[in-house]
Amino acid sequence: MSEYGPALFVRRVDGAHLSEEEQAAVLELVRHACGGLTLLGPEGAPAEPVIYDHNGYEEHAVGILLYSSFVYQEMPEEVQAEEEDGWKRDGDLLAAEIERQRPGVYRFACYGVEA
Repeated sequence: MSEYGPALFVRRVDGAHLSEEEQAAVLELVRHACGGLTLLGPEGAPAEPVIYDHNGYEEHAVGILLYSSFVYQEMPEEVQAEEEDGWKRDGDLLAAEIERQRPGVYRFACYGVEA
């Protein structure tokens, strides 16, 4: 069985490559934002973001897995759709918080991935 969860993909507005140092800095921004928003995973534990992907899903972006669970694939389709809407809301909240801290530097996308 696979785990699924939301990933926030962050890329620079100017299209520049994200160095490893900047990827680590973005991860810390996301971790801080998750803590400030008290973002919780599916079992109610605090989200523990980790770098999931770089330049694979989204060109020139670092993908950060926010949390994951085995439960998603067992859900009926309509419940999966609700879960995905929640993932998008979480991503929008995180993007807004990071934008507040670093205005005009990054663009964001958030959607579910297989972990």
